[in-house]
Amino acid sequence: MTTLFSPVGTADPITILGDGPMLHIVRMRRPEKVVLFLSPKMAGYQERDQRYTRAIELLSSSEGLAVPEIHLIESDNQEVHRFDLFMDEFEDILRDLVASGERVLVNTSSGTAGMAQALVALGSFGRLDIELLQVTTPRNDTNEKDDREDPDNYDLESLWDLDCDSADGSTNRVSTVQTPNFAERLLRENVSSLCHSYEFEAANELVQKMTSASDKTKQMVAAAAARLNLDGNLSAKVFGGTELSYKSNDLLLEYLYVMEARLKQGHYAEFVRALSPALTELMRKYLQPYLPDKRYMVKKRRGSDEVYAYNIDAIREDKKLSDTLNIAYLDKKAPSYINNVAFMSLVKAYCKDDVAVRKLEQLRDVEFAARNSLAHTLRVSSRSSIEKQCGTPLDRTMALLFELHGSANPGLYERIADAIDASLNGARA
Repeated sequence: MTTLFSPVGTADPITILGDGPMLHIVRMRRPEKVVLFLSPKMAGYQERDQRYTRAIELLSSSEGLAVPEIHLIESDNQEVHRFDLFMDEFEDILRDLVASGERVLVNTSSGTAGMAQALVALGSFGRLDIELLQVTTPRNDTNEKDDREDPDNYDLESLWDLDCDSADGSTNRVSTVQTPNFAERLLRENVSSLCHSYEFEAANELVQKMTSASDKTKQMVAAAAARLNLDGNLSAKVFGGTELSYKSNDLLLEYLYVMEARLKQGHYAEFVRALSPALTELMRKYLQPYLPDKRYMVKKRRGSDEVYAYNIDAIREDKKLSDTLNIAYLDKKAPSYINNVAFMSLVKAYCKDDVAVRKLEQLRDVEFAARNSLAHTLRVSSRSSIEKQCGTPLDRTMALLFELHGSANPGLYERIADAIDASLNGARA
């Protein structure tokens, strides 16, 4: 069933120039049901001479059609200029009509300006499946002062006889209102804002609700969310072949990019706690040319993780290694896994890149000063408190990590957010 929802105003149902907006929509779109919304003043006119319902009956009779089902809704709102007051009232009515499975047409050209504003706003939010209609005046221009009849001295029958819109070949003045979809626009802006804050999980929940976002855009956001958790399967597919490609052969670089995002988000404690594995891998990298892994370590499984364990037999046979790692301690305690204290000792003893050694020492100092307390105690984790504790600005810590990696291009997740923006704006265009 097609239903027309229409406020009524002083141009309804007919003027000396022709159909008012409500009647013209009934003429041209032929709804099976008409719901008329009457302000207190308009309700008084309807009660006096039934002008609105009678006009619909005259039109139906003249065209040999069944009279549509007519419902009257009388509002008690006297402040007819207040569009905000009509928002809730109209939304409840329209929601009920849509819920009943009806195709709902909405007249935005009758009633007060406040009513029209409320209806256009509701249509623009995109939450209701309605078609907004507007009707141009018979002049195809703005109304003039004398175009409307005196509603207190109204002669429907005479106006009906003079209605030029009843003639064959009369012009259809009804058109669909092309409104911006504010709901989609709001979603788009929120998705963009969340992406530039690197909150890709939240952005992904929102972008999936967008009808205007392409599958490519949705995949980009989902891939970025997974990538922040070092899950690169979707990123390899979505960003492959671009400067944003996932470095599956350099997990350390991907890890550093995640650390950079967490630092920019203000997750300072998480950033410092993440320093330990990054430092481990960087120390291994700088040891490798001088001390290959097999000379002092073996890889072992601990649950589902692969960890670095001491190669006790190889260390015993190498005096420098034994002295550096304090083999007597190893024999006594028999620790299984190499920690960053041991790695740092090896770096100082074997690495001949003095610049790298100094930078690694700076990172180790930060880790030693702040990491354990943040990992094992409840404490303030503001930026100022952490930087005071470790004695190094966190931005400098991040810069050292990138410098030691050597192939980093900082700002990856900001570039991903920019790419998502471009894709979102492409959908809008």
